[in-house]
Amino acid sequence: MCLNIKLVNKGVKCFASLLFLISMFFPSVLNAQVSHIKDDFVNAGFPSYEHCQMDIMPSGFEKFHNLEQDLLSAKHYIHIEYYKWFNDSIGRHLLDVLTQCVSKGVQVRVLYDAFGNSGKAPNFNTDFIEYYRAKGIKLEGFDPMRFPYVNHALHRLHRKMVIIDGRMAYTGGLNVADYYLHGKPELGRWADMHTRLTGPIVAGYQQLFANMWYKQTREKLDSLAYLNPDAIWNPEISQEGYEAFIVDREPGKKSQRIRQSYISSLTHAQHRVRIINPYIILVSSVRNALRQCIERGVEVEILLGHRGDNIISEVSTAREVYNLARRGAKVWLCHECFHHDKVMIVDDTLCTIGTANLDARSLSFDYEVNAYFFSPQYCMQLNSYFESHIKTSTLLTEDNWKELYPRYKRRLGWWLKGIRGIL
Repeated sequence: MCLNIKLVNKGVKCFASLLFLISMFFPSVLNAQVSHIKDDFVNAGFPSYEHCQMDIMPSGFEKFHNLEQDLLSAKHYIHIEYYKWFNDSIGRHLLDVLTQCVSKGVQVRVLYDAFGNSGKAPNFNTDFIEYYRAKGIKLEGFDPMRFPYVNHALHRLHRKMVIIDGRMAYTGGLNVADYYLHGKPELGRWADMHTRLTGPIVAGYQQLFANMWYKQTREKLDSLAYLNPDAIWNPEISQEGYEAFIVDREPGKKSQRIRQSYISSLTHAQHRVRIINPYIILVSSVRNALRQCIERGVEVEILLGHRGDNIISEVSTAREVYNLARRGAKVWLCHECFHHDKVMIVDDTLCTIGTANLDARSLSFDYEVNAYFFSPQYCMQLNSYFESHIKTSTLLTEDNWKELYPRYKRRLGWWLKGIRGIL
């Protein structure tokens, strides 16, 4: 069911052009809410970038194939952050690719979350790490947990980012593990999405990595070595692309930003909101914004997997989306795959793809980053992806709620609602 979304067909281009013409002659139709959202983003201090482009990769196979080719094209540096990077076939393969890059003189820095990889097989052990360090890869685990300081479990590095020579950045929902390619027997196929960003926005991702790398290693990456001519986007080369914003979450400093971006987008939505997210265990402010969106008559559609990758998140999410369905949202449960995408489309003019889930971990605790694009073209591509998946999904209703979720799951979801603020 994977769509080759990279190549935009003539119909999508025509539709995007039509939306542009409508916005020119009837600005109140499409631009009123966009203007309000942009104003909110600017007032909140979210960095904005003009002339940015995004290649959407709706599968792990496409993402890892493209990533390998782009890594091998690197000339100066590669900077990587992942929440999970397993010691399995794809994890070792990417590290071997990075070793090839090092042999050509490319500086490679990899930061993975030590907690995200702890207690999970196959994980990074000391011998494995030292082997690749000896190959020239600067490999660091972010904030290892050391007994008894359990508070380190709260603020984890949940971002997924790759920056290559300052020319492009990869980000999205895919970590590095075999099951992101092949799925899991108990869940079926793993549906997830990644993007390759180009244009001025790449500098923003590079700065995020530099800040986190310094936080962990005390090595500064702001020297002239990272300002080489090949790494700087030249506005004279291309004026194509769209306006984009980076919205990141940093505990203690920018802790409210991700939820602010969702609340603003939902508050100003006028026609339709589409959401794909695996963990919908909402904080109260986002829940209220989503409910008010429904009450205003905005069509709200949510797509997620019928089964969750753990029982707590599955039943808690099921209870949350059932309550939204009772209020009027259309909730689509996909049976053939587990949706790990983090996507939202607002009024076919604004879309976001990033690393944040719609749960308290992402909105209240972890380091996260989302890219927002004001682009009818990219919205069309994501709508096509959404619509292709609801064809094999079931619409959740009060009539089939008990059939889809047995009694023990419904009961457990009800009991867990008291602690959903930390899930």
